[in-house]
Amino acid sequence: MSKKTASAPRSEAKGLTLLAISILLALSLLSFQHGYPKSNWIGLIGHGLSWMLSYLFGLTAYGVIGFLGWIGCRLLACRPIEKERVIYFSLFLISIAILLNLSAELGIPIPEWLAHKVYRESSSFDLPYPHHYYRYNLGGVPLYYLYRDLSGFNLQQLLSEIGIAITFTTTAIVTFALMTNIRLFPLLKTLPQKIYWLKGWFDQENETKAPEDPQEETELVLSPPRPIYTPPPMIKERVIELKEIPFIEKKTSRSLKKPTPLEEQSTVRGDFTAYELPPLSLLNTPKKIDHPSLKKDLRRQADILEETLMSFGIEAKVGEIHCGPTITSFEVHPAVGVKVQKITALENDIALNLQARAIRIIAPIPGKAAVGVEIPSLMPQEVSFKELMTAYQNHPRKFFIPILLGKTVSGDNVMSDLAKMPHAIIAGATGSGKSVCINTIVMSILMNARPDEIKLLMIDPKKVELTSYSRLPHLIAPVITEPHGAYAALNWLVKEMQLRYDILKQLGLRNIGAFNHRSINKEFEASLSIPVPETMPAIVAIVDEFADLMMVSSSDLETPIARIAQMARAVGIHLILATQRPSREVITGLIKANFPTRIAFKVASRINSQIILDETGAESLLGNGDMLFLPPGSSHLIRAQGAFISDDEINRVMQFICNQASVNYLIPSFDTMRKEDGSDGIDDDDTNVDSLFEQAKTLVIETNTASTTFLQRKLKIGYARAASLMDELETRGIISPQEGAKPRRVLLNRPLTNGLSKLGNDEKDLFET
Repeated sequence: MSKKTASAPRSEAKGLTLLAISILLALSLLSFQHGYPKSNWIGLIGHGLSWMLSYLFGLTAYGVIGFLGWIGCRLLACRPIEKERVIYFSLFLISIAILLNLSAELGIPIPEWLAHKVYRESSSFDLPYPHHYYRYNLGGVPLYYLYRDLSGFNLQQLLSEIGIAITFTTTAIVTFALMTNIRLFPLLKTLPQKIYWLKGWFDQENETKAPEDPQEETELVLSPPRPIYTPPPMIKERVIELKEIPFIEKKTSRSLKKPTPLEEQSTVRGDFTAYELPPLSLLNTPKKIDHPSLKKDLRRQADILEETLMSFGIEAKVGEIHCGPTITSFEVHPAVGVKVQKITALENDIALNLQARAIRIIAPIPGKAAVGVEIPSLMPQEVSFKELMTAYQNHPRKFFIPILLGKTVSGDNVMSDLAKMPHAIIAGATGSGKSVCINTIVMSILMNARPDEIKLLMIDPKKVELTSYSRLPHLIAPVITEPHGAYAALNWLVKEMQLRYDILKQLGLRNIGAFNHRSINKEFEASLSIPVPETMPAIVAIVDEFADLMMVSSSDLETPIARIAQMARAVGIHLILATQRPSREVITGLIKANFPTRIAFKVASRINSQIILDETGAESLLGNGDMLFLPPGSSHLIRAQGAFISDDEINRVMQFICNQASVNYLIPSFDTMRKEDGSDGIDDDDTNVDSLFEQAKTLVIETNTASTTFLQRKLKIGYARAASLMDELETRGIISPQEGAKPRRVLLNRPLTNGLSKLGNDEKDLFET
């Protein structure tokens, strides 16, 4: 047996041992974290070994482990180990380690996940020790002492930072070339040619993939990010620079072609399989606004804020600065022992020194040891609805009923799912942005849902805000403008809710999502006592100027609204109420308890803010879309700037939708139910008497009392309906006419017969064909 053959098993054993050791060291180092020995994958021994490797070699420990694995593979394959390559690799690692120590000394940041491997405290350097005692692990302790801390002889004194960078960068390149047998000169000589060839190859690939039809080309429009500035921290706090990712909008061929006209569509009425969602090209592209002096102005405001607080004896420093579309937020870090109430009491003084229209103080910011001071931005910007739509379409998570609202102070998009809200109240004074918010909510639905997926029911007592949507195929009925039509519509929603629950009960399902994703058994569903549709569309009811409706008949509207808010979520019926006057008479306790999601624009007083949000703050908003958003399941308010969408954009989207489908109302009109069927949309018999007439007549005869306020109190109805009942009683000869200030006399003491009310014949079920 030859010597080479006899040494082969020994070499393989050594190689396998080194390979196993390198794998164990790699696993222990990958899972190593300072102060957490139990989290190490190899246990306490692995934690100790990885700590020693990190202490001696820093980040280059990964290279040492890799080199051990390479040696193990060579021995396992019975290949020779060249001593020169070992020397070259050692010099290469030493050069890299010294360069890493240099980068740590210069303060070059590294990723946070990597900092956990080399720092004892990964993200805070505010400990009472010099910074370099927490940075040496980048390149290891021994080489750090050689680089800086070795007294009398260190590289920093001999070469300085520039000399060290040049020397060891060259050493690393040369040793790497010698170790891998790569020639540097041919590589540098052919590098420009390779880059040019690579560019030509990409150009050729793009030409071969280009479409033949020039109209089918994809156009990329790059919208630059809004500038956000974060100044250096004034105290030992970590400052995070927030940046907005620029978005790329693709105008595809689908967005360029016109929708198919109704007369050319092969689908039947009500079939929306060929329906196309409105493209983003129908919306206006946001304009780029440059602010060259923004950093200087923000730094000046931060200095003024610190000086103002210091003049009142409050020591504090400004940390992070978030520049939003219309609001700039300063995070103020008070010194130890400073009470938060002292800062909040200076709200007016801070506004005076900063020359701000209004400021808002958040004391403290939830989850942070800081007080927030929000002031109007020096150069406000408009939030584009197209920008939000692009961000939502690129977002991996899709909502059932998307609601796109605006952007926060830090530049984050505010978007939510109405199905999870599940109902919302919007309040704001005239000109605060409430109507624009309603338009953005409607457009969020129209841009993302077909008419057979989401149905809309709109109530607009002002007759000018929502009537422009009357041609939508999404509508259940024409836009309702009369109070009695609103009452009839809400009662129809209650009936629809009960019908949907009956269907779910028959099928043994719990919600609309389970219904729409069920496995359809036509024979079983046909045998049920109630007709079962294939799908249930969600219903979104939008009520504008809710205060006006409550003034006419609060008791009639409060009950159906409360029932819908309490029960309708599971069957996909959602309410959005909007009002200019959020008083206790409008937003009653029963309504407020069932609407967890609230959006407040600028209101007139602190009392109105407390009613809508349960706290003050809405009275200090700026208007023009400045809002406070209370998301469901949270007690922390989110300040945001509402998105803006113009009338031209709405008209273009409406035209695109109406060119594909015409209106197909399920209810001819809720407003005409009073004239055709009786009072307040409720049908009576041929005498056209109010449904409460019989009860009112009995009360008047039995008590011998006849007055409008008496009927209001006993029947719990509004003034208008009570007055109408009094007129009807007078017409029937039951009570006497009004004689000045004298009370009316009861003229009849025997009962009259009238039919009971029933639902109108013009109403039809949402699933009825």
